[in-house]
Amino acid sequence: MTTVALLLLASAVGFAASRALRLPAVPFLILAGLALSRVVPLPEDLVTDALVLGVTVMVFVAGIELNPTRVGRQRKAAFQVGIFQFLLLGLVGGGAAWLLGFDWQTTAYVALALTASSTLVVIRILQQRGQLFDPVGRMVTGVLLLQDLLVILLIPVLTRLPDGAGAIGMGILSTLGLVALSGVMLRWVAPRLIPRLGRDEEPLLLLVLATLFVFLGLAWLLDLPLVSGAFLAGVALSPFPSGSLIRGQLNSLSDFFSAIFFTALGAFLVLPSLGEMAQALGLAVVVLVLTPPLVTFIAERAGFSARSAIQGGLLLAQTSEFSLVVALQGVVLEQITPGVFSILATVTVVTMIVTPFLATDPVTWRLMKLHPFRKPRAPEAPPRDHILLAGCGSNGISLLEFLVVGPREVWVVDDDPAVVEQLREAGVSVIRGDISDPEVLLAAGVQEARVVVSTVRRAEDNGPLLDLSQGRLALVRTFDGPEAEWVEARGGHPIRYASAAAESFLTWFEEESDALEPDGLEPNASEPDASESGTA
Repeated sequence: MTTVALLLLASAVGFAASRALRLPAVPFLILAGLALSRVVPLPEDLVTDALVLGVTVMVFVAGIELNPTRVGRQRKAAFQVGIFQFLLLGLVGGGAAWLLGFDWQTTAYVALALTASSTLVVIRILQQRGQLFDPVGRMVTGVLLLQDLLVILLIPVLTRLPDGAGAIGMGILSTLGLVALSGVMLRWVAPRLIPRLGRDEEPLLLLVLATLFVFLGLAWLLDLPLVSGAFLAGVALSPFPSGSLIRGQLNSLSDFFSAIFFTALGAFLVLPSLGEMAQALGLAVVVLVLTPPLVTFIAERAGFSARSAIQGGLLLAQTSEFSLVVALQGVVLEQITPGVFSILATVTVVTMIVTPFLATDPVTWRLMKLHPFRKPRAPEAPPRDHILLAGCGSNGISLLEFLVVGPREVWVVDDDPAVVEQLREAGVSVIRGDISDPEVLLAAGVQEARVVVSTVRRAEDNGPLLDLSQGRLALVRTFDGPEAEWVEARGGHPIRYASAAAESFLTWFEEESDALEPDGLEPNASEPDASESGTA
């Protein structure tokens, strides 16, 4: 109990320092744990238990974020990027470890630890930017899910190598069995059961924790790492709308255990020597430097625009919480030394901290200027006196169906390869590219268009479009007051989707009010059509 209290106190100090300095909390939590372990001797077994408990909850929450259906039409691109990144980083990381003088078993641990990117870091960045449902967000989500599943499958292989092929085969089969159970819950159980409990917080939380403990118990019975069960339990609970309901319940719990984990990690770490620190920084540089061009190359071949591909590469340029799982598993089984654990933990922490500063729009644009092959596929001469539609997602398609029957030619700019292919097959004039790229907009005739319409999610992405379409009627989708004011200040005409949705609801309510009984609504009164409200 004293150890837990001290870890909580150190966590509070770390959070206070990070908030005062307005910097990420993770390094301060680790430093607080490191300082605590130097001042007060902590029982190693209790610190290890705190690490396992913290990472179990973190991985469970990471699984909830990875709803496979969210990947949508980007499955092929996600598979290609995920496989190539996993294999190449594993090979390069393993080769670097071998050159640094590690034995074959340690080399295998290092290789596996460098293969996957962090679900928690990447999903949080996508949520903050409102890009989770953009094509690049869907592709990155698929990459994270694929890589995490591969790591889960390979952990039993790595840990059971000394026990022979029979033990390895049993571990893989057991893991596949848990994956199958998770798939059954994902497809048939969670979407039907959890929404019924959505308004009752206590039963919902009990069901979520019961699912977690069932998967943990099965992992223990099958002699698998507990984190494998935790991750697959999270994936089983991830489908919409159950995943959204659960995330609201677990936010505080997740933050609490994340703080415990990183503080315990600091207390568990052995201070690396100068040589070990140099090795860790070298491996971190491998991940940070190799991942962006690799992902960019593969994503562009899969049909993504240069900007989206570079964004995906920058987002994935870090190692994962599963890297810590792999390293912790190796230490517990005494297959790697505490020094190697410190090296891998340093790589993970450094790359996680760097990612929010690296995966930004300014860095993306700087890299685009260095990109040698980013010219859009465009007509020989820009179109004139046409309607330019920027973005053709679900809302854009509805608008396009209305515009194509009009008297003017319609041109579309979109960076979703699946949408571009679909439009070309339908005979629609389309340019694959990013609407934030002035060269793409000029190729699409933005300065010669009669009307410009943008349906993209992020209002700030319309900056170049509004700058280049001065003097033209530019209609831009917005969601709130500040976005609308920003568009108006740039010379555009905001279309407030929130107001349109409210208007649609009021129209529905007025129509249904004719069917009201004196005592209230009829039992069978229909609900508003969500799709109609969304495209109003």
